[in-house]
Amino acid sequence: MVSTRSQAAKVAKLEARVTTVAARARAVTPLLFLSTKLQLGDFLASSRAAKRVALGVESLHITIKDKSVSVTALHQCLLCTKNLTDLELALPRLSTVGWVCLFRDLYLPRLRYIRTNAPHTTLAAFLMRHPRITYLSVERCNRSKQACDLGVVSLPSLSAITGPISCIASAIPSQLLTYVSISCYTQRDFSTPLLDFTTKLSPLHASRITQLSVPFDVGDIHFARYIAGAMPRLILLEAIEKPCQQHVIRSHAWSNVVEWSRHLALMRNLKTLGLLTSTFLARNDVHERALVIAWTVHHPSLKRLALWHGFGSPGHKMHYWYFFDGVWSKHRGYVDPVFDFFSISHMSARSSS
Repeated sequence: MVSTRSQAAKVAKLEARVTTVAARARAVTPLLFLSTKLQLGDFLASSRAAKRVALGVESLHITIKDKSVSVTALHQCLLCTKNLTDLELALPRLSTVGWVCLFRDLYLPRLRYIRTNAPHTTLAAFLMRHPRITYLSVERCNRSKQACDLGVVSLPSLSAITGPISCIASAIPSQLLTYVSISCYTQRDFSTPLLDFTTKLSPLHASRITQLSVPFDVGDIHFARYIAGAMPRLILLEAIEKPCQQHVIRSHAWSNVVEWSRHLALMRNLKTLGLLTSTFLARNDVHERALVIAWTVHHPSLKRLALWHGFGSPGHKMHYWYFFDGVWSKHRGYVDPVFDFFSISHMSARSSS
C-alpha cells in the first residue's frame, strides 16, 4: 500500500512537470532567468517541443552555482537561443575546461551585451567572434604580472565596460566608449585605479567618457580634480570611497568642504553624483542638507545626489537629493539600500527622466 502511494505520488509529480513543460512550450518570453539545473532542463525540454520558445528569448541570464551542472546542457541552451541580444553567464563553479567547451564554436549574431565570470583567456576568443558587442562586464582574471588576455580583443562598437582596472585597461578602447565602471575586489585594486586607466587611454578617448563609476582613496582630496581634467564631458559620477582599515582614523576627502566643492565645480557638465561611503555623512537631516549645499554652491549643473551612508554597517541608509526651483530636497531610499539599485545605470535612468 505504501509502495502504491509512493508510486502514485511520483506519477503525479511527473505529470505536473510534463504539464509545466508543455505550458512553457506554448509560451514565448523574451526574458529568461535560469538559476537551477532543473530550470535549465525544463527550458531545453520546452525548446525541443517548440523551437520558437528558444528563438523568442532575447535576454538570457544563467546564474547556476551547482558544480554538477551539465556543460553539454548549457552549450545546447546557448546554441538554441540564436536571437540573444543580452547574455549573462555567472557560473562560479565551472572549470576552465568547462568554459572552453561552453564557448566552443558558439556564435550569437545579435549579441550586444555580455556579463560573465568566464576566464579571460576563453572569453577573449569568444569576444573576437562578436565584434558588435556594445556592453562588456567582466570579473578579475587573477593575473598579477602577465597582461590580461582582453588586450588582444578589438571591440569597435563598445560603448560601456565594467570590470577591474587591470583588465578593462588592457582592452583596446573604442572610439564610442562613454561608460566606464571600475570594480574593486581587493585593497590593492583601490590604488590609483583611475590614473592607471586614463594613462592607457588617449586624451581623445578619455574626453568622450560621460559616465564613470570609480573607487577612490578615503583621503584623496585631488581625485575629483583629476577626473575633471581627464574627462571634461562627464555628466554622471559614482564615487566609491575605499573603506578605512579598522582602528585607522583618516580625514575624508568630502569632509574638506572647500576643496571638495571647488574640485566638483571643475566638472562643469556633471549632473548626477553618487557617493558611497562606509561612514555616516551627517548627524541629521539639517547637517546633511548643509553639506549638500556647501558641496554644490559653486556648481553650474549638478542637480542630483545619491548618498549611501554607512555602507557595510547594520544602520546603512541611502538618501536622494534633487535640486529644483533653487532648493535641494531629500527623498529617502528604500529600507534596505541593497535593493535601491545604487548603481551608475540606475542613476543614469534617473538622470534621463
